[in-house]
Amino acid sequence: MFYSEIKSILFHLISPKRHEIFFLPGTGVFMTDKSVYYDSYKEDRDIILEYNQINLKEVGVSNILGMGIDNLTCMHAVAKVVKMIEEGGVHHVINLNPYKLLRYRANRELKTIYNKSSLRFTSGAGVQWAAKLLKFPIRERIPFIHFMMELIRISEIKELSIFLVGGKPETAERAFSNIRKSFPNIRIVGRHGGFFNPDREKSVVEAIRKSEANIVFVGMGFPKEDRWIAKFGKQFKNVVFISAGGSLDIISGENRKAPEFFTERGTEWFYRIITKPWRIGRFFRVGFFFAHT
Repeated sequence: MFYSEIKSILFHLISPKRHEIFFLPGTGVFMTDKSVYYDSYKEDRDIILEYNQINLKEVGVSNILGMGIDNLTCMHAVAKVVKMIEEGGVHHVINLNPYKLLRYRANRELKTIYNKSSLRFTSGAGVQWAAKLLKFPIRERIPFIHFMMELIRISEIKELSIFLVGGKPETAERAFSNIRKSFPNIRIVGRHGGFFNPDREKSVVEAIRKSEANIVFVGMGFPKEDRWIAKFGKQFKNVVFISAGGSLDIISGENRKAPEFFTERGTEWFYRIITKPWRIGRFFRVGFFFAHT
């Protein structure tokens, strides 16, 4: 990163708060610290026409450190999820950053989960940078919230159903409420916090199964959510599980999304170091990722 870029970032951090509302690029959704709402200008889009023009044969696979990553745009990713639902079966969608990719690569159990997943896309700028260095450029970095909002939008139009699992109980409720404010016709058929004992866990799995949800966002944090999906996914027949990380915390207003200043530059990682310095150990490990590319 150039010196001038570092100066710009530091200036943004120490300046008085000027942006209390953050736009989620390409989604028509704005966020404040405690709320999410929908910007109706996106209704001018003919969403169905846009997705009908998507050619999934264009999707390739890039190889980063021996790990296959779907090389596609956000619209391709959403279209692939819709196709999974139409074709049936149990599917798992994973989003990647350097830390996750290293863990998937190094751990046998996680690597098996990774290889069995139906879709893996790049949400972290570090993976995109590494792919460029290795001459396997990724078409688009897909911020997970952007992907999630676009998938919810198409789900509302196609009347697909969604179940939310993750965060504290009040977090799941606020995320549900904020999504409904932005997408009033969305079919959210259930929601539950991501912390429960084994007995409660069985009830949650049964509730998801009975809901017949098309899509289940599982936000328990990595790698817990992936292991949970691998463990209980076999009890289902037709569903797309999506590893959602801390997205419900962001949508609920519990955690603040990195401002657009950082997302535009692919430097959300720097924002997280500043706001959550206790996580810095994770970013040192990412240095090993680039050492191996």
